[in-house]
Amino acid sequence: MAVCVLFVTGKRKVMQKTQEENVEAVKKMSLQFLAEAIGQCPSGLENSTNRDIVFAVIGFQYGAVQSAAYVAGLDDEFFAGIAEEVLCRINGMKRETVIQFLDMMPVLIRKEYPPIGIGGRAIIGFYNSVNDNEKLTAAGSLREILRQIDES
Repeated sequence: MAVCVLFVTGKRKVMQKTQEENVEAVKKMSLQFLAEAIGQCPSGLENSTNRDIVFAVIGFQYGAVQSAAYVAGLDDEFFAGIAEEVLCRINGMKRETVIQFLDMMPVLIRKEYPPIGIGGRAIIGFYNSVNDNEKLTAAGSLREILRQIDES
């Protein structure tokens, strides 16, 4: 009986470690991609007070992190924590501010807010790119969203 318990406990530790590794990998992958995407955008983006731009950027980031978490097989519980940490770090925002944005994301998803889907597809395209040109195109998708907002 003791052997069985040790085996089950050992298996649980391996599964937990794998999930912890997945969480860290998703954070790292998301931060690298989002830093590249933001680097493709006009300077001063971090100081924008245009509500449309702020929501587009946060939506794009949210979609990217959500897609990375999904690919890694992480559930919503893990995703929420990852999204909060990544958005705080990449935007230099306080936790409370990020939580307010995250609370609005389910409504935007139901309304099929385009930047969320674009961010989700862009991170996958970025990491599946076979050359630098494809990576730049995927990372530049946020810049394209912002260009369209400026033109409207």
